[in-house]
Amino acid sequence: MERLIGFSPIILSVLLSIIVCILIRKNKKVFLASLIILTLVNIAIALYIFEKPIFSLIGDEKIEVAVKTNFSDPGFNATLHGKDIKEKVLVNSKVDINKIGEYNITYKLEYLLGEKILSRKVLVTDKEKPEIILNGDIDYIMYSNVKYNEPGYSAKDNYDGDITNKVTVAKEEISDKKYKLIYTVNDSSGNQTICERTVTLIEPSKVNPSKNGVIYLTFDDGPSANTTPKILDILKKQNVKATFFILNYSSANEYLVKRIVDEGHSIGIHGYSHNYKEIYTSEKNYLENLDKLQEKIKKTTGVTTNITRFPGGSSNTVSKFNKGIMTRLTKLVEAKGYKYYDWNIESGDSGGAKTKEDVYNNVIKYLSKKKANVVLMHDFSSNNKTINALNDIINYGKNNGYTFEAINDETPTIHHRVNN
Repeated sequence: MERLIGFSPIILSVLLSIIVCILIRKNKKVFLASLIILTLVNIAIALYIFEKPIFSLIGDEKIEVAVKTNFSDPGFNATLHGKDIKEKVLVNSKVDINKIGEYNITYKLEYLLGEKILSRKVLVTDKEKPEIILNGDIDYIMYSNVKYNEPGYSAKDNYDGDITNKVTVAKEEISDKKYKLIYTVNDSSGNQTICERTVTLIEPSKVNPSKNGVIYLTFDDGPSANTTPKILDILKKQNVKATFFILNYSSANEYLVKRIVDEGHSIGIHGYSHNYKEIYTSEKNYLENLDKLQEKIKKTTGVTTNITRFPGGSSNTVSKFNKGIMTRLTKLVEAKGYKYYDWNIESGDSGGAKTKEDVYNNVIKYLSKKKANVVLMHDFSSNNKTINALNDIINYGKNNGYTFEAINDETPTIHHRVNN
């Protein structure tokens, strides 16, 4: 049917030719006029028949798209005799947007006198860098006589998925008390990501010998709805007192703060906020961070506490964006009537310790009858390894002649060496 329609101008030309042949017998003038008209008509018919379609790509012949993103073919234009004929174009696309590679899209248009084919190249590429996630602290502080225990890391890529096994770790010495761990990973497309962890070595401070052999269990970062009650239950069952350095808490957790005080434990100020960039911006900001939580604790429990622990410890280096702030703050908080406590035994429950056995071993390994043992543990949500190790730690201490106390005004302060 299409070809019949296409050849209808030819049929018209044949009919006109027959008419001219009839007229030639009657009148020469009419014949000449008819001949001219017929010639013009044939020319027009020829131009119509042999007219080629207008067929072109929209956009570039070669385009680049990111892997695993939405891809939309820019398309094409196709007209013949002024009419849109896109529906006559056969598109063959083999683009797999989920796989890196070079693909072709072909556009085929068949018309009366032949066909036209256009082609577009589509490059599916991956230029997004992978991500490295470091477990534990970016600024890692540990004792110089302890072997470094990597807190762990993982790496993922938008295309390759889990590429943790491709991470390489290099060590770069900064000083005799500090070094840098450099984590590098490359994805299959050559995109590279590098991140760093700083490890600072500190020496345990000397303590008041009058408290030698005492274990001070301290818990930072609470209260937590699913961890604090379990810790308190264990302490109550063991008849052991401990110290909780808390952060800001919701109204739903007020009962936990009251319970800490009611059950004879001491409560310390870790800070209303734990955001280093906020609290270590100035002395004013830090003191406001202390006083704000102090007021809230007093309102909740009726207790005014003067014991505190710096987020990151007094030896932290995360505050180095404000040079000398820790040197100033350690003097200022004491001038304001606070006593700050670091630690000399680290459980590792927020860093390298993966299991309850790790937490247990990290603590008992460094207990000594020749010092006051201030143990750093954490009260954050779902810290099951500490919850599950706590009972065994207490039993070990009792079985080996240690006593347990909560920190109070008579407790010797444990201070790290200030690094800023």
